[in-house]
Amino acid sequence: MFRVLVVVAVIAATSVIYAGGVTRRTVRRQRQYLDSGGYDRDVATSSGVCPERNGRYPLGNQCDKYLQCENGVPTEKLCPDGLFFNSKSSIFSYPCQYPPEVDCEGRTQLQPPQSSSDCPRQFGYFRLGDETKCGQFLNCVNGIGYKFDCPEGLAFNELTFRCDWPDQVDTCDAEAFLGFRCPPEENPLEGHKLHPNSVDCQKFYLCVSGRPRLYNCGTGLGFNELIGACDIRENVTSCYSRTPDNFVRLG
Repeated sequence: MFRVLVVVAVIAATSVIYAGGVTRRTVRRQRQYLDSGGYDRDVATSSGVCPERNGRYPLGNQCDKYLQCENGVPTEKLCPDGLFFNSKSSIFSYPCQYPPEVDCEGRTQLQPPQSSSDCPRQFGYFRLGDETKCGQFLNCVNGIGYKFDCPEGLAFNELTFRCDWPDQVDTCDAEAFLGFRCPPEENPLEGHKLHPNSVDCQKFYLCVSGRPRLYNCGTGLGFNELIGACDIRENVTSCYSRTPDNFVRLG
């Protein structure tokens, strides 16, 4: 009788039910399999099993969710709305970061947005304006939006969360944004042609595939249309024929 009770006790001890209906025996077998190196980390974390005793791991197909393992005990964690889990972050750093800093590695799902009066999500970078006003974006922190301007001539790219050439941004009309329409190319084999800015002699346009990019020669220089390059202002006739408010006539 005593032996029977001992056997029953041992079976009961090895069959303790974990959360989700997983037994201790199952967890031990899974851990032995994982420790042997024969595991698919994505499959392991999608099932809520720790690939290693300690660490943080992507969870399923959701980029803002992760599995935190402490001594082999898994805990599901959710990043603040708008931040993504960075699987490459140091164990000593906060794992939830802004989208430009994270490679989701094909994980496309996100938690439902928690919008505020300022922001579509609590954290993140978001485009402002329409296709003709592409140079501003919103940085949202805890639902509070802060407006920023891209450097002159650049547009905010929603796909990369960075300021980019307007012709590289699908949601931006580069010609309307910069106020310049590229003329037809007479000889495409000659390469990209440079065009002067009609208002500021210090600036010029480069047409790429029929769409403009704005460049600035820099302080003390002007765009010399005769040589097709930046030159000292004394050599640039257009710097004497136009006097916009943002520079002073030389001489």
